[in-house]
Amino acid sequence: PPAMIIWGVLSLLLLTVAHGTPIGDQDEDIQVQENFEAERMHGKWFDIAIGTTCKWMKNYKEKFSMGTLVLGPGPSTNQISTTSTRLRQGDCTQVSGEYQKTSTPGKYTYYNPRWDVSIQSYVLRTNYDEYAVILMKKKSSFGPSTTLKLYGRSPELREDLIESFHQLALEMGIPEDSIFILANRGNLPWASWDLLKWIEARDIPSKPNSLEIGCPGRRIYGQNMLFGQ
Repeated sequence: PPAMIIWGVLSLLLLTVAHGTPIGDQDEDIQVQENFEAERMHGKWFDIAIGTTCKWMKNYKEKFSMGTLVLGPGPSTNQISTTSTRLRQGDCTQVSGEYQKTSTPGKYTYYNPRWDVSIQSYVLRTNYDEYAVILMKKKSSFGPSTTLKLYGRSPELREDLIESFHQLALEMGIPEDSIFILANRGNLPWASWDLLKWIEARDIPSKPNSLEIGCPGRRIYGQNMLFGQ
């Protein structure tokens, strides 16, 4: 299928830096979406699948469920806003934050000084109206990890796209048992872009939310790590 061919070429470009280990600092070898258009990424996305080298995420993968990620303009022109919504222990939680744009279209950075966590996210492939594949490289005092995520504009994606994602993750050195599809446990009441903007316009505070950042098992309050989990 066309998707397999396109992602096969992408995997060849990434193999030089992955090759069975977390990707290092060779940013020049990571190929983002050609002619990337940031504004076309705005709007709501669904978490479809994850592949990761993080052992913590692997051990707790049954706890992860499908959520939504809403992207939009940031407070400044060099930022992008992110709002994630998901079910956590039966409650609907919302976490928001901003990622910094870089000189490379399709590459974003995030840093949390409180936990000394830095994230580099790359939009590897997207057709904007159906799917997006995002690579995240995270560094912290607990060491580096690499996570590959598949997003969809709807909760369900074509099987060939999921299979292509799975193959790409394997070729990047992500173990088979660390690649998983997120369970769809129903609609989220805060998943609507219109509702999120309504809450923001009225300055309605959300309840304290958190999202585990992965390997260390800690939680970051009030910060959105979903662009790269």
